[in-house]
Amino acid sequence: MKIIIVCAIIVSALLIAGCTTISSGNITATPTSSAGTSIPVQTAFSGSVSGNILPMEAVVALGTAEKPFNASIYSIEMDQQTEPGKHTISIFIGATNTGTQPRNLTWFSRLTDINGKTYGGIGVSHAGTGARTRNIPVNVTEAARDYIVINSDKDFTTLSQGALLDVYFMEPKSEGSPLIPDYHVTWGINPGMIK
Repeated sequence: MKIIIVCAIIVSALLIAGCTTISSGNITATPTSSAGTSIPVQTAFSGSVSGNILPMEAVVALGTAEKPFNASIYSIEMDQQTEPGKHTISIFIGATNTGTQPRNLTWFSRLTDINGKTYGGIGVSHAGTGARTRNIPVNVTEAARDYIVINSDKDFTTLSQGALLDVYFMEPKSEGSPLIPDYHVTWGINPGMIK
């Protein structure tokens, strides 16, 4: 019964398209959608999630005044299964360079199921390397692929009931620098999107 209630809350929150503002340190992220209305998106998970959960269609403005960019979920796809019980979820995040000079980014994805179990994350997704863009020209969007491997049919089925997608964005750093995210965004994944 608890799972049904949690799923109902998730579906309700995600069906309402809108805007909200989240904070990442001193950077303000402003997601927008085609609806043009402003609503807070409530957290439906009781795990260690901080901040707001954004609807899947939310576009988030990130970066600094000198190096701004917009980020959004471009697509979520299931790769063809190569081994029994092993599922690879490809996550494409679109990054649009809204600044005045070319830029590149790295990001890591993490999925959290309705029971709070997590998959992927910093230093784990995409076999530990995360998604990497090329130099993105001004006013151009690049959708880079990250992926998470799920090694259980049961876990994959649980993720299909709805999930959270945390994406940790990093500005280019020197080789060997610690993997500390500059920006963190959480999107809610609708039930049935992972199947």
